Amino acid sequence: MNNLNLVNDLNETCMIDDIMLEDFQWNETSWIDNTIISQSKSFDSKFNNSIGNFTRSISINKMKCDSDEGTTFDQNKLNQIEIMENDELVVQNLEFSLFDDKNQELEEAKSSQNDNNENTSFYGLSKNVELLIKQTKNITNLYDWQDECLRAVDNRKNLIYALPTSGGKTLVAEILMLKEILCHKKNVIFVLPYVAIVQEKIQTLSPFAIQLGFLLEEYAGSKGQYPPIKRRRKNTIFICTIEKASGLLNSLIETDRLDEIGLVVVDELHSLGENSGRGATLEGFLTKLIFIDKSIQIIGMSATIGNLNEIAEFLKADLYTKNFRPVELEEYVMCNDQLWQVDLEIDDTLRLKKRVAQSYSETASKLDPDKIGGLVMEVVPKQNCLIFCASRKNCENVSLLMTKVLCRSLMEYNKTEKLKLLSNLKDEDQHICPILLETIKYGVAYHHSGLTNDERRLLEEAFKDNVISVICCTSTLAAGVNLPARRVILRSPYVGNEFINLSRYKQMIGRAGRAGMAEKGESILICKQSDIPKVRELLKSKIEDCVSSLSSEENRGINNLILSSVMLSLVKTRIQIHDLVNSSLLKIQASQLNIDIKKITDDAIKNLIKTKALQVDNKLMKANMTIGIQSQLPAESTDVDSNNSGSNNSRRSIVLTRSSCLKLSNLSTAAMKGSIDLKTAYLIYEDLTVAQKHLMLCNDLHILFLVTPYHLADQLTPIGLIYYEAIMNLPPQSMDVARLLGINEVAIIKLREGVTPKNVPERIFRKFYLTLVLSELRQNRPLHEVADKYQVNRGRIQNLLSTTTSFAHSMIKFCQELPEFWAFTDLFTSFHKKLIYNCSAELEPLMELPAVKIARAKQMYDAGYKTLQLIASADPKELKSKISHLSRKTVDQIIVAAKLLIISKMENLKEEVDEMLVGLSSETCFHD
Repeated sequence: MNNLNLVNDLNETCMIDDIMLEDFQWNETSWIDNTIISQSKSFDSKFNNSIGNFTRSISINKMKCDSDEGTTFDQNKLNQIEIMENDELVVQNLEFSLFDDKNQELEEAKSSQNDNNENTSFYGLSKNVELLIKQTKNITNLYDWQDECLRAVDNRKNLIYALPTSGGKTLVAEILMLKEILCHKKNVIFVLPYVAIVQEKIQTLSPFAIQLGFLLEEYAGSKGQYPPIKRRRKNTIFICTIEKASGLLNSLIETDRLDEIGLVVVDELHSLGENSGRGATLEGFLTKLIFIDKSIQIIGMSATIGNLNEIAEFLKADLYTKNFRPVELEEYVMCNDQLWQVDLEIDDTLRLKKRVAQSYSETASKLDPDKIGGLVMEVVPKQNCLIFCASRKNCENVSLLMTKVLCRSLMEYNKTEKLKLLSNLKDEDQHICPILLETIKYGVAYHHSGLTNDERRLLEEAFKDNVISVICCTSTLAAGVNLPARRVILRSPYVGNEFINLSRYKQMIGRAGRAGMAEKGESILICKQSDIPKVRELLKSKIEDCVSSLSSEENRGINNLILSSVMLSLVKTRIQIHDLVNSSLLKIQASQLNIDIKKITDDAIKNLIKTKALQVDNKLMKANMTIGIQSQLPAESTDVDSNNSGSNNSRRSIVLTRSSCLKLSNLSTAAMKGSIDLKTAYLIYEDLTVAQKHLMLCNDLHILFLVTPYHLADQLTPIGLIYYEAIMNLPPQSMDVARLLGINEVAIIKLREGVTPKNVPERIFRKFYLTLVLSELRQNRPLHEVADKYQVNRGRIQNLLSTTTSFAHSMIKFCQELPEFWAFTDLFTSFHKKLIYNCSAELEPLMELPAVKIARAKQMYDAGYKTLQLIASADPKELKSKISHLSRKTVDQIIVAAKLLIISKMENLKEEVDEMLVGLSSETCFHD
């Protein structure tokens, strides 16, 4: 039997029409005396759910090879598969547990499809997809615009569609992704702006992945593998943050696997205009896709922005816009107890609606002069309300204010559910925020970046379930979380000290109104009389343009685009670099930004060569050499001007022609591989070079210092007295690390007096402060205690730990490219794993699950749920009864996540087996 045919036979086939996997079995065969593959009852795998059927029976034995005794199978991998496939978890039980009561309906739909063979009536997809959408999203019919948009995109052209918030944009993208996965058999990259949204989308798409037989991979924070595992059996939706999507794309280009991607979907496309670095990263990501010009479809979703035509030109995309909202939105402005309705059809913009007459006592009026409590009471508790505040502190203050002015009868509404929420909000040490403890009784909570991820998740779920009716939040909630409300109140027209712009205003009021819950939504902007002219101007203003940030921060975005593209061999010469940059949004906007795109590109190339990030010809480059661009020099200039070369003080010039070949230096290659900006890369190199000579391994503190993120150190100013006390309480070995970094006794005294030590570089001083915070977290000190000790909010402390974990992974990639740092590669790899889990080995698999931290992992382990298989096959009611402080919704999420992880791990191992079989089929030791 031909070896190649056998390997091909290992691939199961998939019928798109009915989403059915074709049954097959590997047949007995004997290539040589020692059987390689044979039927075996002891190695049986079955996959069976309400969508499809899959059966496999194989036995793989080690093979002897006389001509190559070193050829062996990785028996450990095979054993892992056998353990998984013979575990108590029967793979056929990998159905989505939330649908158990609806499986009959799903089976009837499938049976009907098989009889009629009409499975492509739902935009080319199976009717099962339509049914799943109905079950998971409670959507029975699409809006007219969604139908129109889906039919228009059949030609696979790039598309940008822009609608107001809550217009139903995401569903269109999800249907297109499912079509790409199931019909075109290509992978999808889904780009989202925030980690929280990535995690939410993983949960949303999980039932589709399990039922329809594809995989989801999370690329956010420390999660995500570069390059991803190459899969032959199932396709994958990669759900990524902007930064992770960029790294994923680079890895696919580098390994020549970009053909595996058929569709890229970008949510919040207007993020291109952000100046935080994320905008430039997103523009670089999209510029490479356009420049490569592969047959990859790009779909962009955006809120309404002023220059959508320019964005469409940049992406070579069709543009679809509509001012559609499923629920009517009424806009109001309230000032001095007068409620004005926004009416853009009249000259004055504001039309007096009524005078607000609330039954306020004199005391209540003093506490709440803007009558926010009265506005809230008009809709709660049956419906809910969002109150946007100017600052984090104001969110907390307003939530406490509500407890003083809202009716006490609210405390009895959903009282049992509120008590459960308070119980769930307690952290692993039974601690709860005292403000939330007080406000949740009234169905009120605050929401901002100071909360932990678990706190935010629980409060968001409680708001959706109407356990809490009021959330006082910052404007970031409008961008980062989908929490529609009956009424939205803007406490002030300011964010911080800045007056809001129209985009942010539209984003916040767009949360008012929920389809299927109310006939209309309302927004009320509260302002002072002195702000009325500004409010009128705001309402009449045009929506802001999305402006490229590629050239901001001293061309940081262009530098990264050039370096990464040279590394990936997308460009090699100056003329190719110009072609690349000319594919960007910056090129389209160059005239209105009054910039010379050619000049800034040439300047970027020159600066990168001068700083030795880029290299030309090593034989020509000298330390005292200057760089010139051919088009910028007189006509008589030559490629290399070596006048006065006999003088040591003379300067030589190299002229970079249009065809001069460029390559990256080792350091810049390491920076690009680690997704580290060049400025930080130089600091890392300096710190690692010093650490090589004096690395202290008596504990983890010095290693922790090396992987502490540099950019976070710049964002937090150490408090002298706290810093002093933290260092004075260090054990002797840790104190030795501090002295090694220059923070000695003299420096400590200055810290106590609030003076920054002169003998310690500021970045070392700031960075070690964060390292001390991280060290306490690594010792499993309660998060709230660490936050209180260092006077940093809980959310920021938690973010510090997750960002450090991600940065440690970047450091591994960085060191892998530099031979002089070979020792750090293994060191950081081992330490990175400790940062991810920070627990005993037996709990590590459980820590991969959402909403599972160390305390909960211990609970589950002690209750008998010691493996992912046991959790995936668990009865939800029984699991909930055995684990305290666990809601049914969280139980369902954990079980589904366990199933997805098992499916993913099984697929990974099967792919490894296929790789080994392919290798074996090409071995010369096989003889006829």
